[in-house]
Amino acid sequence: MILLADTSILIDLEHVGSIGVLPRLAPCEILDVVLAECENEKQPHIIQHIEDAGITVIETSRDLAFRANTLRRGGVSTNDMMTVCYARDHERIVLTGDRPMRERCAELEVKFRGSIWVTEEAYRRQLLKPSELLHWLDVWPTVGRRLPAEELTRLRLMLTSTT
Repeated sequence: MILLADTSILIDLEHVGSIGVLPRLAPCEILDVVLAECENEKQPHIIQHIEDAGITVIETSRDLAFRANTLRRGGVSTNDMMTVCYARDHERIVLTGDRPMRERCAELEVKFRGSIWVTEEAYRRQLLKPSELLHWLDVWPTVGRRLPAEELTRLRLMLTSTT
């Protein structure tokens, strides 16, 4: 299993200072165009944290951009579709918190995971303490991240049963 990260998942993990957990789950990649999207004033060190984590940057091609652009629809950007196309071509699992992108992955039969999966896997593999993972669940809603209430409740119960 190789993970292919989207901007949204990296921004989520940067908010909780945990980008480094991704390569501990599985080898992780990011497209160069997605890496460029990550740069922002609110998270000035995100690119450095991605590089420090050892996430592999994949150089994209015009051909990939062209194919992605022809498949765009439903609020999914060309860069998002480049991620989906690359994942399909190279059998990667897309990591994203973006609903339209998850929907396109499902339509094109591309495997995908999100923040809930990352949290569960970090817990299951004992990569972080449950208290730190609970902190993620507290921070994400304050930065505009919307996760399903049922899933949040389930995760909180799972994480508090061991603390």
